[in-house]
Amino acid sequence: MYAVRSLGALACLAVVGCGIETKTRLEVSGVDSTDLHADIAAVAQVIRLSGGRDVEHVVPPHLEIDLGEWVQFVSLDRRVHTVSFAPDSLSPEALVYLIDTGQLEGPPLLVLGSRFLVDFREAPPGRYVFSSTSHGDPVFGSITVREISANP
Repeated sequence: MYAVRSLGALACLAVVGCGIETKTRLEVSGVDSTDLHADIAAVAQVIRLSGGRDVEHVVPPHLEIDLGEWVQFVSLDRRVHTVSFAPDSLSPEALVYLIDTGQLEGPPLLVLGSRFLVDFREAPPGRYVFSSTSHGDPVFGSITVREISANP
């Protein structure tokens, strides 16, 4: 009986110690992610999400940014919003980039002021189609990442 309890306790410790805690790339690098996220949000381009009844609003629906910028999706109401990029509308390079960086879809934005930051600093230039869903049909928008030209 003692051996069974010991094995059970070891199994619990193994489960708890097997990486349930997740860290962002910023935390792993030793940077205080809270302050850095605030700094990034202060300079990021903004796409606002809101809605009423069964209508979802994305403002602006189309955004052009330069390579190297950040975009933040911000909830302007108390509805649950989800944001995800449309894999079948992305170039193969853009799809790989979003998957590799864990940004193909964001976490649910649950409260007023919730944010989903998307890092386009090393993204391939091109068009990134996304959908936003709340209580109605999804609304689509796009972010176009422009390549920085060599000629000023």
